[in-house]
Amino acid sequence: MRHVPSLVVALLLCTLLAVPAFADGPIMGKGAQSGVAAKALPNKKAPKPVGPVNMSTGTVFPKGKLATSLKYIYFDKNDLYDGGTTKGGTYNGKYDRWQHTLKMGIRYGLFDDFDIRAMIPFHFKGVKRRARAGTPNETTRTDYNEGLGDIVLMGRYGLLTQRKGDPFSLSVGAGLKLPTGNSDLQNEPPFNAKCDYMGPGFQLGTGSWDPKFEVGATYMFGQSRLDAHCMLTLPTEGDHEMRKGDNFKYNVGYGYALNRLIDLEMELNGVIADKNRAGGAVVDNTGGHTLYLTPGVHFKIRKGLNVGLATPIVIYRDLNADPDTNKYSIGEDMRVVFKIGASF
Repeated sequence: MRHVPSLVVALLLCTLLAVPAFADGPIMGKGAQSGVAAKALPNKKAPKPVGPVNMSTGTVFPKGKLATSLKYIYFDKNDLYDGGTTKGGTYNGKYDRWQHTLKMGIRYGLFDDFDIRAMIPFHFKGVKRRARAGTPNETTRTDYNEGLGDIVLMGRYGLLTQRKGDPFSLSVGAGLKLPTGNSDLQNEPPFNAKCDYMGPGFQLGTGSWDPKFEVGATYMFGQSRLDAHCMLTLPTEGDHEMRKGDNFKYNVGYGYALNRLIDLEMELNGVIADKNRAGGAVVDNTGGHTLYLTPGVHFKIRKGLNVGLATPIVIYRDLNADPDTNKYSIGEDMRVVFKIGASF
Protein backbone atom coordinates (compact mmCIF):
# COMPACT_ATOMS: atom_id res chain seq x y z
CA MET A 1 0.00 0.00 0.00
CA ARG A 2 2.88 2.39 0.62
CA HIS A 3 3.53 2.47 -3.18
CA VAL A 4 -0.04 3.53 -4.05
CA PRO A 5 0.50 7.35 -3.74
CA SER A 6 3.53 7.28 -6.02
CA LEU A 7 1.69 5.09 -8.53
CA VAL A 8 -1.24 7.52 -8.55
CA VAL A 9 1.08 10.48 -9.11
CA ALA A 10 2.84 8.65 -11.96
CA LEU A 11 -0.53 7.79 -13.55
CA LEU A 12 -1.70 11.41 -13.30
CA LEU A 13 1.51 12.65 -14.90
CA CYS A 14 1.18 10.18 -17.76
CA THR A 15 -2.44 11.21 -18.24
CA LEU A 16 -1.56 14.91 -18.33
CA LEU A 17 1.09 14.24 -20.95
CA ALA A 18 -1.21 12.07 -23.00
CA VAL A 19 -4.19 14.45 -23.13
CA PRO A 20 -2.51 17.09 -25.33
CA ALA A 21 -1.07 14.36 -27.48
CA PHE A 22 -4.41 12.79 -28.42
CA ALA A 23 -6.83 15.69 -28.00
CA ASP A 24 -6.93 16.42 -31.72
CA GLY A 25 -7.39 12.79 -32.72
CA PRO A 26 -6.03 11.20 -35.92
CA ILE A 27 -5.42 13.03 -39.15
CA MET A 28 -8.16 12.16 -41.59
CA GLY A 29 -7.89 11.68 -45.32
CA LYS A 30 -5.61 9.74 -47.60
CA GLY A 31 -1.89 9.51 -47.92
CA ALA A 32 1.05 8.49 -45.75
CA GLN A 33 -0.13 10.45 -42.71
CA SER A 34 -3.67 9.02 -42.60
CA GLY A 35 -4.54 7.85 -39.11
CA VAL A 36 -1.39 9.31 -37.53
CA ALA A 37 -2.07 10.95 -34.19
CA ALA A 38 -2.07 14.74 -34.45
CA LYS A 39 0.46 14.98 -31.62
CA ALA A 40 3.07 13.52 -33.97
CA LEU A 41 2.70 16.56 -36.21
CA PRO A 42 2.11 19.60 -33.97
CA ASN A 43 -0.50 22.14 -35.05
CA LYS A 44 1.37 24.70 -37.11
CA LYS A 45 -1.37 27.31 -36.71
CA ALA A 46 -0.92 27.69 -32.95
CA PRO A 47 1.93 29.92 -31.70
CA LYS A 48 4.93 27.90 -30.57
CA PRO A 49 7.30 28.73 -27.71
CA VAL A 50 10.99 29.06 -28.48
CA GLY A 51 13.63 27.17 -26.49
CA PRO A 52 14.39 27.96 -22.83
CA VAL A 53 16.82 30.74 -21.87
CA ASN A 54 19.00 29.08 -19.24
CA MET A 55 19.19 25.45 -20.36
CA SER A 56 19.57 23.27 -23.42
CA THR A 57 16.97 20.99 -25.04
CA GLY A 58 16.55 17.64 -26.80
CA THR A 59 16.12 18.91 -30.35
CA VAL A 60 18.52 18.49 -33.27
CA PHE A 61 18.75 20.86 -36.22
CA PRO A 62 17.83 19.59 -39.69
CA LYS A 63 20.62 19.53 -42.25
CA GLY A 64 21.68 22.99 -43.38
CA LYS A 65 19.98 24.99 -40.61
CA LEU A 66 22.18 27.61 -38.95
CA ALA A 67 21.59 29.51 -35.72
CA THR A 68 23.59 32.00 -33.69
CA SER A 69 23.03 33.30 -30.20
CA LEU A 70 24.53 35.82 -27.84
CA LYS A 71 24.01 35.18 -24.13
CA TYR A 72 24.91 37.59 -21.34
CA ILE A 73 25.24 36.20 -17.80
CA TYR A 74 25.85 38.19 -14.64
CA PHE A 75 26.22 36.91 -11.08
CA ASP A 76 27.76 37.98 -7.81
CA LYS A 77 28.93 36.23 -4.65
CA ASN A 78 29.23 38.26 -1.48
CA ASP A 79 27.78 36.20 1.37
CA LEU A 80 29.20 33.29 3.34
CA TYR A 81 27.17 30.13 3.86
CA ASP A 82 27.41 27.25 6.29
CA GLY A 83 25.64 24.77 4.01
CA GLY A 84 22.54 26.78 3.18
CA THR A 85 22.61 29.22 6.13
CA THR A 86 24.06 32.73 5.84
CA LYS A 87 27.05 33.37 8.11
CA GLY A 88 29.18 36.39 8.98
CA GLY A 89 32.92 36.96 8.60
CA THR A 90 35.38 36.58 5.74
CA TYR A 91 36.49 33.60 3.69
CA ASN A 92 40.20 33.50 2.86
CA GLY A 93 40.13 37.28 2.90
CA LYS A 94 37.66 37.38 -0.04
CA TYR A 95 34.39 39.15 0.56
CA ASP A 96 32.95 40.09 -2.82
CA ARG A 97 33.13 38.49 -6.26
CA TRP A 98 31.26 39.24 -9.45
CA GLN A 99 31.37 38.09 -13.05
CA HIS A 100 30.05 39.22 -16.43
CA THR A 101 30.13 36.62 -19.20
CA LEU A 102 29.27 37.14 -22.85
CA LYS A 103 28.84 33.78 -24.56
CA MET A 104 28.56 33.50 -28.34
CA GLY A 105 26.94 30.35 -29.68
CA ILE A 106 27.01 28.90 -33.19
CA ARG A 107 24.98 25.84 -34.17
CA TYR A 108 24.67 24.09 -37.53
CA GLY A 109 22.82 21.02 -38.84
CA LEU A 110 25.63 19.00 -40.40
CA PHE A 111 23.48 15.98 -41.27
CA ASP A 112 19.76 15.33 -41.01
CA ASP A 113 19.98 13.88 -37.49
CA PHE A 114 23.25 15.42 -36.33
CA ASP A 115 24.25 18.98 -35.50
CA ILE A 116 27.36 20.65 -34.14
CA ARG A 117 27.73 23.71 -31.95
CA ALA A 118 30.39 25.92 -30.43
CA MET A 119 30.19 28.10 -27.32
CA ILE A 120 32.75 30.90 -27.15
CA PRO A 121 32.82 32.80 -23.81
CA PHE A 122 34.35 36.14 -22.87
CA HIS A 123 34.65 36.91 -19.16
CA PHE A 124 35.03 40.00 -17.04
CA LYS A 125 35.69 39.01 -13.42
CA GLY A 126 36.26 41.01 -10.27
CA VAL A 127 37.10 40.20 -6.65
CA LYS A 128 37.62 42.29 -3.52
CA ARG A 129 39.98 40.93 -0.91
CA ARG A 130 41.26 41.94 2.48
CA ALA A 131 44.38 40.55 4.07
CA ARG A 132 43.60 38.76 7.31
CA ALA A 133 43.42 40.97 10.38
CA GLY A 134 46.70 41.10 12.30
CA THR A 135 48.96 40.70 9.27
CA PRO A 136 51.55 43.43 8.70
CA ASN A 137 50.33 46.29 6.51
CA GLU A 138 46.79 44.95 6.19
CA THR A 139 45.73 45.52 2.59
CA THR A 140 42.42 45.82 0.79
CA ARG A 141 42.64 45.11 -2.91
CA THR A 142 40.35 44.74 -5.94
CA ASP A 143 41.52 42.52 -8.81
CA TYR A 144 40.11 42.14 -12.31
CA ASN A 145 40.51 39.53 -15.01
CA GLU A 146 39.05 39.73 -18.50
CA GLY A 147 39.35 38.01 -21.85
CA LEU A 148 38.57 34.85 -23.81
CA GLY A 149 37.46 31.84 -21.76
CA ASP A 150 37.51 28.12 -22.53
CA ILE A 151 35.69 27.27 -25.78
CA VAL A 152 33.32 24.28 -25.84
CA LEU A 153 32.66 22.17 -28.95
CA MET A 154 29.74 19.71 -29.00
CA GLY A 155 28.06 17.29 -31.37
CA ARG A 156 24.48 16.05 -30.93
CA TYR A 157 22.67 13.09 -32.49
CA GLY A 158 18.88 12.82 -32.63
CA LEU A 159 17.50 9.44 -31.60
CA LEU A 160 13.89 10.63 -31.97
CA THR A 161 12.52 13.71 -33.74
CA GLN A 162 9.00 14.97 -33.15
CA ARG A 163 8.89 16.99 -36.37
CA LYS A 164 9.31 13.65 -38.21
CA GLY A 165 6.37 12.06 -36.41
CA ASP A 166 8.04 10.62 -33.31
CA PRO A 167 6.13 11.17 -30.04
CA PHE A 168 8.88 13.49 -28.74
CA SER A 169 12.46 14.52 -29.49
CA LEU A 170 15.34 12.72 -27.81
CA SER A 171 19.06 13.31 -28.37
CA VAL A 172 22.48 12.42 -27.03
CA GLY A 173 25.69 14.35 -27.44
CA ALA A 174 29.36 14.59 -26.57
CA GLY A 175 31.99 17.26 -26.75
CA LEU A 176 35.10 18.83 -25.31
CA LYS A 177 36.03 21.96 -23.39
CA LEU A 178 39.26 23.35 -24.82
CA PRO A 179 41.97 25.12 -22.77
CA THR A 180 41.73 28.42 -24.67
CA GLY A 181 41.39 30.73 -21.66
CA ASN A 182 44.40 32.09 -19.77
CA SER A 183 45.01 30.38 -16.41
CA ASP A 184 48.18 32.18 -15.30
CA LEU A 185 46.96 35.29 -13.48
CA GLN A 186 49.24 35.70 -10.46
CA ASN A 187 48.56 36.97 -6.97
CA GLU A 188 50.03 40.27 -5.86
CA PRO A 189 51.58 40.92 -2.41
CA PRO A 190 50.63 40.21 0.31
CA PHE A 191 48.26 37.58 -1.12
CA ASN A 192 51.02 35.68 -2.93
CA ALA A 193 52.47 34.54 0.40
CA LYS A 194 50.12 31.54 0.31
CA CYS A 195 49.54 30.98 -3.45
CA ASP A 196 51.45 32.25 -6.47
CA TYR A 197 48.37 32.12 -8.69
CA MET A 198 44.78 33.23 -8.29
CA GLY A 199 42.30 30.39 -7.75
CA PRO A 200 40.72 28.50 -10.67
CA GLY A 201 37.38 30.27 -10.19
CA PHE A 202 39.01 33.62 -10.98
CA GLN A 203 41.08 32.46 -13.95
CA LEU A 204 39.70 32.75 -17.49
CA GLY A 205 40.35 29.06 -18.10
CA THR A 206 41.55 25.90 -16.37
CA GLY A 207 44.25 24.71 -18.77
CA SER A 208 42.53 21.33 -19.01
CA TRP A 209 40.82 19.31 -21.75
CA ASP A 210 37.43 18.33 -20.31
CA PRO A 211 35.11 15.79 -22.01
CA LYS A 212 31.37 16.46 -21.83
CA PHE A 213 28.35 14.18 -22.30
CA GLU A 214 24.70 15.16 -22.62
CA VAL A 215 21.19 13.77 -23.04
CA GLY A 216 18.10 15.87 -23.71
CA ALA A 217 14.40 15.52 -24.48
CA THR A 218 11.76 17.92 -25.81
CA TYR A 219 7.99 17.48 -26.11
CA MET A 220 5.92 20.06 -28.02
CA PHE A 221 2.14 20.12 -27.54
CA GLY A 222 -0.40 22.82 -28.26
CA GLN A 223 1.12 26.15 -27.27
CA SER A 224 3.44 24.48 -24.75
CA ARG A 225 6.75 22.68 -24.59
CA LEU A 226 8.51 20.53 -22.00
CA ASP A 227 12.31 20.25 -21.99
CA ALA A 228 14.71 18.16 -19.94
CA HIS A 229 18.48 18.14 -20.25
CA CYS A 230 21.50 16.74 -18.37
CA MET A 231 25.19 17.48 -18.90
CA LEU A 232 28.15 15.66 -17.31
CA THR A 233 31.61 17.26 -17.37
CA LEU A 234 34.68 15.24 -16.37
CA PRO A 235 37.57 17.70 -15.88
CA THR A 236 41.17 16.58 -16.24
CA GLU A 237 44.14 18.07 -14.42
CA GLY A 238 44.94 21.53 -15.72
CA ASP A 239 47.61 24.12 -15.05
CA HIS A 240 49.32 24.48 -11.67
CA GLU A 241 48.28 20.93 -10.65
CA MET A 242 44.66 22.04 -10.33
CA ARG A 243 41.74 19.78 -11.18
CA LYS A 244 38.17 21.01 -10.89
CA GLY A 245 35.62 18.55 -9.55
CA ASP A 246 33.32 16.50 -11.79
CA ASN A 247 30.26 18.54 -12.67
CA PHE A 248 26.70 17.33 -13.32
CA LYS A 249 23.98 19.75 -14.46
CA TYR A 250 20.32 18.76 -14.65
CA ASN A 251 17.45 20.87 -15.94
CA VAL A 252 13.70 20.75 -16.51
CA GLY A 253 11.75 23.52 -18.19
CA TYR A 254 8.23 24.42 -19.28
CA GLY A 255 7.39 27.12 -21.84
CA TYR A 256 4.04 28.52 -22.94
CA ALA A 257 3.35 30.79 -25.92
CA LEU A 258 0.92 33.49 -24.80
CA ASN A 259 0.72 34.61 -28.42
CA ARG A 260 2.98 34.97 -31.45
CA LEU A 261 5.05 37.65 -29.72
CA ILE A 262 5.53 36.57 -26.08
CA ASP A 263 6.41 33.32 -24.30
CA LEU A 264 6.57 32.66 -20.56
CA GLU A 265 8.77 29.95 -19.08
CA MET A 266 9.79 28.33 -15.82
CA GLU A 267 12.94 26.26 -15.36
CA LEU A 268 14.44 24.17 -12.58
CA ASN A 269 18.25 24.22 -12.93
CA GLY A 270 20.53 22.12 -10.72
CA VAL A 271 24.29 21.67 -10.57
CA ILE A 272 26.23 19.12 -8.51
CA ALA A 273 30.02 19.50 -8.37
CA ASP A 274 32.69 17.46 -6.61
CA LYS A 275 35.43 19.21 -4.68
CA ASN A 276 38.44 20.57 -6.54
CA ARG A 277 41.90 19.09 -6.15
CA ALA A 278 45.24 20.87 -5.90
CA GLY A 279 48.39 18.79 -6.22
CA GLY A 280 46.25 15.70 -5.67
CA ALA A 281 44.80 16.98 -2.36
CA VAL A 282 41.13 17.83 -1.89
CA VAL A 283 40.39 21.56 -1.63
CA ASP A 284 37.95 22.40 1.16
CA ASN A 285 34.93 24.67 0.59
CA THR A 286 34.66 23.85 -3.12
CA GLY A 287 31.98 22.08 -5.13
CA GLY A 288 28.53 21.42 -3.69
CA HIS A 289 24.92 21.26 -4.87
CA THR A 290 22.89 24.32 -5.92
CA LEU A 291 19.34 24.39 -7.24
CA TYR A 292 17.73 27.35 -9.04
CA LEU A 293 14.13 28.18 -9.89
CA THR A 294 14.23 30.27 -13.05
CA PRO A 295 11.31 32.32 -14.35
CA GLY A 296 11.78 33.81 -17.80
CA VAL A 297 10.16 35.56 -20.74
CA HIS A 298 10.80 35.57 -24.49
CA PHE A 299 9.99 38.30 -27.00
CA LYS A 300 9.68 36.94 -30.54
CA ILE A 301 10.58 39.93 -32.69
CA ARG A 302 10.03 38.07 -35.94
CA LYS A 303 10.42 34.58 -37.30
CA GLY A 304 13.91 33.36 -36.49
CA LEU A 305 14.74 36.24 -34.14
CA ASN A 306 13.97 36.41 -30.41
CA VAL A 307 15.27 37.78 -27.14
CA GLY A 308 14.91 36.20 -23.72
CA LEU A 309 15.42 37.23 -20.10
CA ALA A 310 15.61 34.93 -17.07
CA THR A 311 16.49 35.36 -13.40
CA PRO A 312 17.70 32.16 -11.69
CA ILE A 313 16.83 32.23 -7.98
CA VAL A 314 18.68 29.97 -5.54
CA ILE A 315 16.17 27.75 -3.71
CA TYR A 316 18.64 25.20 -2.30
CA ARG A 317 22.37 25.12 -1.66
CA ASP A 318 24.87 22.84 0.04
CA LEU A 319 28.35 24.27 -0.52
CA ASN A 320 30.45 21.58 1.16
CA ALA A 321 31.23 23.87 4.09
CA ASP A 322 32.49 22.34 7.35
CA PRO A 323 30.86 24.13 10.31
CA ASP A 324 32.89 22.10 12.84
CA THR A 325 36.07 23.87 11.69
CA ASN A 326 34.37 27.22 10.94
CA LYS A 327 35.05 26.82 7.25
CA TYR A 328 32.37 28.58 5.27
CA SER A 329 31.81 28.90 1.53
CA ILE A 330 31.06 32.08 -0.38
CA GLY A 331 27.80 31.59 -2.26
CA GLU A 332 26.03 33.10 -5.24
CA ASP A 333 23.27 35.54 -4.39
CA MET A 334 22.11 36.93 -7.71
CA ARG A 335 22.13 35.87 -11.36
CA VAL A 336 20.66 37.37 -14.54
CA VAL A 337 20.62 35.77 -18.01
CA PHE A 338 19.85 37.69 -21.20
CA LYS A 339 19.85 35.97 -24.59
CA ILE A 340 19.45 36.97 -28.22
CA GLY A 341 18.92 34.17 -30.74
CA ALA A 342 18.68 34.14 -34.52
CA SER A 343 18.17 31.20 -36.92
CA PHE A 344 18.52 30.99 -40.69
